[in-house]
This record gives sequence, C-alpha cells and structure tokens, in this order.
Amino acid sequence: MGLAAAANPLPAFLAALLAFGFGFLWHRFFEKRWMTAPGYEGRPGLKIAPLVVVFIAYFVIAEMLAGLTAHIGGITLGNALVNALMVWAGFVLAAMVVDHSFEARPRRLTLVNGGHWLGAFLIMGVVIGTLG
Repeated sequence: MGLAAAANPLPAFLAALLAFGFGFLWHRFFEKRWMTAPGYEGRPGLKIAPLVVVFIAYFVIAEMLAGLTAHIGGITLGNALVNALMVWAGFVLAAMVVDHSFEARPRRLTLVNGGHWLGAFLIMGVVIGTLG
C-alpha cells in the first residue's frame, strides 16, 4: 500500500484512540512512580482541554507513522512495527534519555515514560499496519 493509504485518517484516528486509552491506563497504573519524581506535585486533575491536546498529539504521531511507513516501504504490519520501534528507540527514547539526564530525573521515570511510549508506538504500528 502506498502513500494514498497513509492519507486515510481512520486508521490513524483508531490508532490514536487506542494509544490514548493505553497511555491513560499506563499512567494510572504507574502513577505513584511518576508522581513522586522530582518536578511533579500531586496527582494532576483530569481536565478536558489537556486531554484534547494529548489526543491531538497522538493523532499527529499516528498520521506521521503512517506516512513514514508508506513512504519507506509501504504499509504492512511488519513495516509499521519496524518503523514504530525504530522511531521510538531512535527519536522518542533517545530524546527522553537526553532530557531526563540533563534534568537529573530518576531512571524509574525514564523507564515509566519510555515504557508508555513503547506501548503507544506498538499499538499504533499494529493498527496502522493492519488497517492502513
């Protein structure tokens, strides 16, 4: 499947929705680990505006992953998963490690956040590779 398949927003929307749900559950499960990290003060409130921004960000990421996958080799499950892992490791995790190192954040926070993004990218890769 080529670039035309990547233009279909439905798989990206579904990928974003599932990744959003995963992220919400992940952070609820690990909330004590990330809430006690330096710079966090208590449990954040569930306000609608930040959640909308987060969902839009997930959607942009899913669309970019679909476009990248279509551009590099075509949208297949294998290609989408490989691209999701490469983007996660090479851009997301690497940038997070740099930021957390400069900010002297605890490694457990890096593991919690890195795990969240790994799960989100794998979910997006599966949905895009299957439906894209």
